[in-house]
Amino acid sequence: MGFVEVVGKNGILVVRPSVNVREDLIGSLVYDSNLRRLGKIVDIIGRVDDPRIIVKLESRDLASTIRDYNVYYEPVKRKGTRKQGGETQ
Repeated sequence: MGFVEVVGKNGILVVRPSVNVREDLIGSLVYDSNLRRLGKIVDIIGRVDDPRIIVKLESRDLASTIRDYNVYYEPVKRKGTRKQGGETQ
């Protein structure tokens, strides 16, 4: 997904993405290279041509273990949309 640029003591990561950023990434789970779950994507900020991904860590304690490295994501499984109403006669 991208490279960790900032590790906040408040349990927030700022990630510079290496993938195309889409709004549907919000809610996706984030992992390190050892498949340890770190948290989930809560926001996308910045310019369209240079966005940053905001990740909320599952625990603030994880912040002290994270250093400059790549993180990965698992896309959220979205439920299909259901059509409202039906045909009228």
